[in-house]
Parts: sequence; structure tokens; C-alpha cells
Amino acid sequence: SPIRSAIESGALAGKSCTLYYGARSSSYMAYMDKFDEWEQQGVKVIPVMSQAESGWGGRTGYVQAALKEDGVKVAKNTGALMCGMKGMAEDVKEALVEGGVDEERVLTNF
Repeated sequence: SPIRSAIESGALAGKSCTLYYGARSSSYMAYMDKFDEWEQQGVKVIPVMSQAESGWGGRTGYVQAALKEDGVKVAKNTGALMCGMKGMAEDVKEALVEGGVDEERVLTNF
């Protein structure tokens, strides 16, 4: 995936990065076994499940809602690389732009 490639390429080294990673449930969430490694590389991973199993202690709902709840910390230093469903990407882009992020700093896989 483009996100995995960006993280594991080292291109994000030294940068403050947050990955909102959404899936229906843990069985649909690829790369969970990589999350600790990515965190050690400086990427804060926030898994969000829309239909989480009982006992899930993480975020629930959708990534765009999680981003809106957390807000954009420093808009002028924020960029985004997104892959996934078009509707999600459009909602995330809208939230980022509303938070002051330059639209040209929001990249999608389509």
C-alpha cells in the first residue's frame, strides 16, 4: 500500500506523523502486526474500527470523525497522504482544509 511504502521507505524520518487507520474490524485491518514497528519509527498509529469486536479498547467509528475530534494541530506544517474509499478521503480532505491545511498538501491515491 502507498501508506506502508511511505512509512517503511524512511521518507517520514524525523517528521511528526500520525496515521489514522480505519477498518470495519480487526480481521479487516491489514498491517496490525506492523503498528509497533511504525510507532518506533515515529509514526503515531491510531486504529479506528467502524464495527469493532467486543473488547476492543481503541477508537471506534470512522477515521474522518476521529480526525475531526482530534483536530489539526499545526495547519501550516500539516500534509496528508490518503488511500482508501473516495468518500472517506473527501471527508478527511474537507476536515483538513477546514482546519487550515493547504489543499495542495492533501494527496490521495486516486
